[in-house]
Amino acid sequence: MSKPKILIVGGGIGGLSCATALAETGKFDISIFESDIIGGQASSKKSTLCNTEISWRAYGCSYNNLFSIMNDISCMHNFYQAKPNDLCYSFNKTYDLTLSQYFNKVKYNLLDKSIKFLFDCKERNINEHHNLEAYNYYERDTLHTLILGPLMGLEPTKVTLSALLKFIYGLEQIDNNVCKNGSMSLVTKYPTSESLFDPWIKYLLQRNVKIYEKYSLNNVICDNNGKISQIIINNQLYNANEIVFACSLRPLINIFNNSTILKNTIVNKKINILNSGHQLYISVNFYWKKQIIKKRECHAYVFDNGWYPIIIKRFINTDYIKNNCNENIKEVWNIGVADYLLGNYVKKYTSQCSFEEIVYEIKMNIMNSEHFKNYFDFKNNTWDDYFYDYEFDDRYEKQLPTTYKFSINKGIENNLLNNQESEIGNKVYFSAYYVKNTTGGASMETSCEIGLTTADLICKKYNVENPRKPIYKSNNYLTLFTLPFVWLDCLLYKFKMKPITDYINPIVLLILYLIIILLIVYKLCTFIVNYKSFKKIFKLNKKSKRKKK
Repeated sequence: MSKPKILIVGGGIGGLSCATALAETGKFDISIFESDIIGGQASSKKSTLCNTEISWRAYGCSYNNLFSIMNDISCMHNFYQAKPNDLCYSFNKTYDLTLSQYFNKVKYNLLDKSIKFLFDCKERNINEHHNLEAYNYYERDTLHTLILGPLMGLEPTKVTLSALLKFIYGLEQIDNNVCKNGSMSLVTKYPTSESLFDPWIKYLLQRNVKIYEKYSLNNVICDNNGKISQIIINNQLYNANEIVFACSLRPLINIFNNSTILKNTIVNKKINILNSGHQLYISVNFYWKKQIIKKRECHAYVFDNGWYPIIIKRFINTDYIKNNCNENIKEVWNIGVADYLLGNYVKKYTSQCSFEEIVYEIKMNIMNSEHFKNYFDFKNNTWDDYFYDYEFDDRYEKQLPTTYKFSINKGIENNLLNNQESEIGNKVYFSAYYVKNTTGGASMETSCEIGLTTADLICKKYNVENPRKPIYKSNNYLTLFTLPFVWLDCLLYKFKMKPITDYINPIVLLILYLIIILLIVYKLCTFIVNYKSFKKIFKLNKKSKRKKK
């Protein structure tokens, strides 16, 4: 009996995760088609001056699904742990994204806005703030811009408050077996293709998955009922029992908009709205003639002005540069900037700039940084004494040095697709960043969770036992401390009533709550002391009675 044939369009994290779970059952005939290279948007363009990539990837400690796969494909040794003091923020302090650290750093006038969510139930927090921009809610606060931007990988001026809160709930589910000793995340030692995707490809090939690179989706064929039945890839027609779209939105939008059958569907309306969630992310490698950052400590930097460039020194723990780069290169930095703020020195958005203007803005940020004065001696050296060259990742937009990322902005959350949309057929699945998820963003973990969910749906359809169930971000509270109020608010939310924090200032409520707890503790301690005293007196009386007898 032949195995059900599964075609997966897209070889990014979503497609690979789906293929992995299905391949481990041994019950399916699986093919992956990737228009570029395996890894998709989670991969990066290879540089020509150094055998590295023009990007870097951080793997957050809540990436439970992805870490599970990484363990099984035996690639964890290709990553090192990033510690809290590895990341310098504002160049005079390190940054650690934990709940306690967050409340220590948030501005006092914004504290009530943050404390409020500790008293509200999860459903209220993640469902009722889709139309609030977190950037404006927190009054364009620098700390929140950092969280929403470089750390969440979203568009900080547009991302919704619901997406931020969903993300924070997910952070509470850290895989302590992977992130040890206070580490914030994992970072690749080598290019992502070598660190992650080469071992992953090998794992899938061993399980008879067929993988095709440079195979682009051209079109889809619908049956008489308007359901997708076949696909055309590289101008060749393909049939399958199940079709999984794990590709980016762009080819789907082109195909749906040009189809007389599909252009009027609700799915098409949604994917065109989702397209507005795309943001431009620019990545550039700086190559240096001299070694500049000599210690691992604080080797990643985030500027809190201009374009918020985030800089990381590549290959901290290896001699990779010596063996793999141009002989003139002694150090490699990868620098990412987004397209949401005007530059300090080039008063434009990044998408309006030339390559040279982007390099100039970053250069001036570095040269005028108090922090980097400890690294460069510009009194005795010029910029050119240090700087060798640069390279951009320009795979997706040749006219701009950009790649597309996805942000959960206004109108996006409500239009995310389901893994399966019956409107276009029961053999079609979606398995990419634009599908509903529990992570609160568009990260590699998001895609992995979605891919595993898709595989689980296919397994259920064929009554196949699935050994790799998706792990959902199911934490229902931000802190156990206010759990009684969270339970109460869940009841209020169920009856469509407003939260207590709408009537009592959250800071006042927290103080009252602390006073009540202290009173309870005091009464309990008093009772214990009195009980012990009573017990002692009782024993003494008992002894005296015995003596009298």
